Order: sequence, then C-alpha cells, then structure tokens
Amino acid sequence: MFDFYGQPVLRRFVSVVIVTSLFAIASAFAQTARTYDVELVVSDGKKSVETDADITFDDKAFKVVPDKTQYQSSTKEVEYKNITQADHTYSKKPMLSGGGAIATALLVGFIVAIPFLFIKKKKHWLTVQGGEGNFAVIKLGDQNFRQIVAELQAHGVKVNELKDEGK
Repeated sequence: MFDFYGQPVLRRFVSVVIVTSLFAIASAFAQTARTYDVELVVSDGKKSVETDADITFDDKAFKVVPDKTQYQSSTKEVEYKNITQADHTYSKKPMLSGGGAIATALLVGFIVAIPFLFIKKKKHWLTVQGGEGNFAVIKLGDQNFRQIVAELQAHGVKVNELKDEGK
C-alpha cells in the first residue's frame, strides 16, 4: 500500500524539513545578544537628561543606544575587558511630595492619604566606567535590573553593590 513511487521522495522531504526546523530553532536560542529597556543619562546643553534607550549585551561588549534620534550621538559601547568599575545602586524617594500629599489629602481624605506618605519608590542605577573617559550612567527598570547585573557578571565584570550604610 505504501510502495508508490513518491514515498522515498516524501520521506526525504519530511526529513529535510524536520532537520532544517531543528537547526532554525537551535540557532534562535543560541543567539547571545539580549536587549533590555533602560534610560541613559545624556548631557543636553548644561543639564543632564534621562532618555529612553536600549542596552544590548553581545559576546564582547555591551551597547546603550538612545531611542531618540537627537541623542544618537550619545550612544555608548563598552567592551567587557575595558571595564574598570561597575556600580549598581538605588535611591529611594517618597511616593508623594509634600504638595502631592496635601492635594491627595484634600481630594480623597486625610486618612486615605496617610499610607502614601510612607511608601517609597526605588530607582536602580548602573554606572560603568570603561577607561579613557568612556562611561555610562544608566537608570535600570524595576523589572530588569537583576537581569542586567547578571548579564555583566556572566561576562566576567564585577558589579559593586552600593547600599546605604545605615541599612
């Protein structure tokens, strides 16, 4: 029943499709470049500006590319072997400022606003020095800061965790 002329050709075709699919899937997972959303601190005249950027980790270096075209010249690329220091830190600030707390208390009631006075937001920062004036100050996301620090450590970069001494 299966001895028709096209069977060996059909088997070869199916085998080639399966093998090609396996190689395509394996090569997709083997890609080493990973990209995360961050904010890069760039100079804009006399002030510093935080602009949306993408940080991409490759085999030999990482690259931070701002999303806005006006800041494309501030692209940073640092090779892992040239990194002299990498520091991860975070800052805490109150969820509401003084004026925000008063406005919230007036709008929704003082009792509802009290818990917001004690909630603090964390902002994670990564400062990387790559020698010869090559450095980057990067604001990390709340969801991806662990992955980014782990990426650097996986490429042999020692990341210093800077914390408050009183805590």
